[in-house]
Amino acid sequence: MEKNIRIFMVGMSDHAGGVETYITNLCEELDKSKFEVIYNMPKMNIEGREWVRPSNRHNIVKYIMFWRKFFRDNKFDVVYYNTCDMVALDILKFAKEASVPVRIIHSHCANDTWKLNFFQRLQEKNSKKNVDKYATHFFACSKEAGKWMFDDRKFVVIKNGIDYSKYQFNVQVRQECRLELLLTNERLIGVVGRLTKPKNPFYCIDVFEKTLEKDPNIKMVFIGDGEYRLALEQKVSEKGLKEKIYFLGIRSDVNKWMSAIDCLLMPSLFEGLPFTLVEAQAAGLHCVVSKNVPEEVNITGKVEFVNLEDDLALWAEKIIMACEAERTSKLEELTEAGYSIKDTAELVVKIIENALL
Repeated sequence: MEKNIRIFMVGMSDHAGGVETYITNLCEELDKSKFEVIYNMPKMNIEGREWVRPSNRHNIVKYIMFWRKFFRDNKFDVVYYNTCDMVALDILKFAKEASVPVRIIHSHCANDTWKLNFFQRLQEKNSKKNVDKYATHFFACSKEAGKWMFDDRKFVVIKNGIDYSKYQFNVQVRQECRLELLLTNERLIGVVGRLTKPKNPFYCIDVFEKTLEKDPNIKMVFIGDGEYRLALEQKVSEKGLKEKIYFLGIRSDVNKWMSAIDCLLMPSLFEGLPFTLVEAQAAGLHCVVSKNVPEEVNITGKVEFVNLEDDLALWAEKIIMACEAERTSKLEELTEAGYSIKDTAELVVKIIENALL
């Protein structure tokens, strides 16, 4: 009997973001009889032994000793490093030191400078120069994400595949979700994602106010959480929009809410290739997004791109048009473009297996 291919998967957290969604979708699709996945978490139980990861590098000696012992005592075939920045390559360095044969770095973002201080930017610049020393394979969620993180190096675009069956439009599900907000026939704009700077959530409120001028009955829902939530709720309250804008927080049933909303709004400052837009198109939704979102996400022709510098009236006009547009299935286009999680997993598995030959 062949031994399982053992993967140390880096990138999981308690937050429900795009990286976590990718990892979850991919690992659910992997053949459990062939692959064993260990997730890099604060506490890890491996073969009955508990490993408590250092929370930071403040005690550098303890930090180095932990990871060296971890990789020495636990044999992996693959280290799969999912990241939105390249500030630290420590995991890949320790993996190489331990002779892990396949060391993947996967870019999930096309810009991270908003969150880095001066010293972190210097560190990232150095990491970009030296990543070849530690990684054997380079993956990216989009061409932009790959070019940004890896410069002129060759990389493979691994598409953010999904399970289409979870997102197909369902009238009954739509009614059940809308009942939660006591909605009937009102148009509903959806904003799905973390409430952080890159997603530009305050701009959503400005756009919504302008859209209200065209449709006084329209509503908007934020699905997700983040550091800006309290400030957003305060802004909504100050503007007297508490009966118009809802905050649902983190939900495990985002797929159902894709049936409930009439248009997806995403005025992001930058993106890799957002899962949310793939999911929305699988649900037949029309989407209005900023031109900072990679154009390759427009798989079905249902994504409308608008400049953040354009007048808010144009955003409002596009949103009304999106809400009024016919909702048709585009699963065939998504499948042909390779956005099935089955296709994504098959490509990753093929690359890993070929590398281990």
